[in-house]
Amino acid sequence: MKTTTIASRGLALAATAALAAVALTGCSTESSSAGTTPGATEGGTITWAYTSAPVNWDPLVIGGTAGTYLTTPIFASLFTIDENKQIEPGLASGYEYNEAGDAITITLKPDLTFQDGTPVNAEAVKFNIDRVFSQTNSALKASYANVEQAVVVDDLTVRLDLKQPDFQIPYILAEKTGELPSPTAVAADPTAFNAASPVGAGPFIVEELVPSDHITLKKWDGYWDADNIHIDTIRINFGISPDTVISALQSGVANFAVITPDLVEAAEAADLKVLSGTDRLWGSSFFSVNRNQAPFDDPAVVEAIRAAIDPDQFIQQLAFGQGEANNQPFPQGHPDFVESLVGDTVFDPEKAQEILADAGYQPGDISFEVQALNTNGFDKVAEILQSQLSQVGITTTINVVDFTTWSKGYYGKTYPASLFGWVGRDSAVQGLSDQYDSLGVLNLSSPYVSDEFSAALSTARSTPLDSPDYEKNLQAAAEIGYQTGSNISLYTYATPLALAQNISDLPKIDGFIDWTGVTIGGN
Repeated sequence: MKTTTIASRGLALAATAALAAVALTGCSTESSSAGTTPGATEGGTITWAYTSAPVNWDPLVIGGTAGTYLTTPIFASLFTIDENKQIEPGLASGYEYNEAGDAITITLKPDLTFQDGTPVNAEAVKFNIDRVFSQTNSALKASYANVEQAVVVDDLTVRLDLKQPDFQIPYILAEKTGELPSPTAVAADPTAFNAASPVGAGPFIVEELVPSDHITLKKWDGYWDADNIHIDTIRINFGISPDTVISALQSGVANFAVITPDLVEAAEAADLKVLSGTDRLWGSSFFSVNRNQAPFDDPAVVEAIRAAIDPDQFIQQLAFGQGEANNQPFPQGHPDFVESLVGDTVFDPEKAQEILADAGYQPGDISFEVQALNTNGFDKVAEILQSQLSQVGITTTINVVDFTTWSKGYYGKTYPASLFGWVGRDSAVQGLSDQYDSLGVLNLSSPYVSDEFSAALSTARSTPLDSPDYEKNLQAAAEIGYQTGSNISLYTYATPLALAQNISDLPKIDGFIDWTGVTIGGN
């Protein structure tokens, strides 16, 4: 389905340095890992046991996080990403870069609409990109930071003028950060849209939404790839206790759930299908330090803390073996994972003590407070971290706080140290930017950034994805970000899916729950 201008290597969808012209056809194929279950029939209902209650439904407000697990059935993006991390057509059929790489022209598929009948056209794309910057509660400003403006060329053509050459834009416009809401629905009442009235152009339309209780979604035949959507209904029940998820799945009250690693053994014992792996859904917990404040303004302290951390203890005690013991914020196999740094991240408390002693620190000289959210088990992460650091003479005090309090200190960049985590980004360069750049949402030391990293990130961003230098430049930026950044990764954990045996496997797309090709029934 790809033209000869599309590179098939690595992450890439080609954009040549001279003229990155990509013409993607509108065809679609079912994922190999989402094959139809033998004997399956069209239709059926997914009943999803969801352990929290969402408060936002506007993708622009949610941002590129795990919160979009719930919105992807409702919204579609200009592009999608396949299991090989390549860009595929979505609402758009293709794109073309100019010679300088600082403008990208996107061609939309004809005759598409949102679920309320609003045309999917260039004006709709411009409306949503404009509000990324104009809406006060937008969570996507950093993701779209290189976009200067959106320009309507004609009804089915929109051009994005960029602040610098940036060949990562198709990834920004795909999946989590690219979901397009209906301009008509948003303009009518942005607050109501976000609270309980989402309207997109995705495979399922909202039939009923009862906040804090459930949402019922019905297959929408107007979706551009509706022929590959075989499920009739998705009902998501909110606020299900984690203690009852497995029993609900076992009894048939539910047939799908995102579970925590500690429930994998129980799910398998209940004869449920478990899909788990850091190549599917994953998260990474890290220790953010503020390099603008003591003691973290001393690089020796950061280096010693890295050597003092035992990722395997986190994996065994908190992830129950479902993950990877590494000190990078990306799993192995991820484009940003630097293999040459593996030896640098070996747990070595004696080395940590030597580093501190050589820098003039005695046991007990270093003490600081660690902020931890009162959700998602961060208190347990803090306790293990506290114990490990104490072994090398570093004293910590744990302060567990609510999200509102925590966010003021973390996003306001006033905390000296805090725990947090993330689930990655579709763009490999955006992942590095969020972690380490001056405006990175996860950079507690912002606006601190090393000149060396800024230069390396700019080089990676402006390198065409089919260039022989792309992987080398990306890896160089990732290594410098690791060495000079403000986040010390603790461990990477898998986020397992538990489902009934008669549901076919979901496509294995990094950080994304995709219902394309999934069937219910059969053996």
